[in-house]
Amino acid sequence: MIPLFLDLSESRVLVFGAGEVGVRKARHFTSAARMTIVAEDISPEIFSFSNVSIKQMAISDMETEDLEKLIDRHDIVIAALSDEKENERLCRLAKSAGKLYNNATGDGNIRIPSVVSGAEYQIAVTTEKSAPVVPAFIRSYLEKQLPWLDNMILLQNTLREELKTIVPDQARRAEILRAVINDAGIQNACASGVPPTEICKKYL
Repeated sequence: MIPLFLDLSESRVLVFGAGEVGVRKARHFTSAARMTIVAEDISPEIFSFSNVSIKQMAISDMETEDLEKLIDRHDIVIAALSDEKENERLCRLAKSAGKLYNNATGDGNIRIPSVVSGAEYQIAVTTEKSAPVVPAFIRSYLEKQLPWLDNMILLQNTLREELKTIVPDQARRAEILRAVINDAGIQNACASGVPPTEICKKYL
């Protein structure tokens, strides 16, 4: 599998299950796509999600034909029940319908990564289920080690545009940008929240 960032604003996501795992997986999509959540027991957090349609019912009681119709109306299917056999049944139906699907207790054709994000960036992390605590460790490590990253991205964007007007050579512009991101003084200024335009005036 490879990481891929998608625009899901016109897509529909179907989540089966609203326990701890279902909520975590649904939370990943809540601001990115329209979503339907089907579960017998609904966690209160689900009601705070936007763009969500909630169907409170037992999946085990649903006929296959009804599940096929429901799956057919969605683009991505998440099977997040505690019942492995039910998850497998849902994923078989999703696979037959040609959908993207994720199985919380088995194999799917998509994986939902841990996400490290700031105002200006997102980083997806996965270990292919072999070491689930590692993404959380990487996320914590990055947040502690790169507190300046958001402001540095803004600075890089501002500086990149300015350099285009005064440094015609692309290789030289790249060299300057690399020097800036590795400069400890500029990193500290970014971490302190100094605006990119002020950093440009002071250091460059």
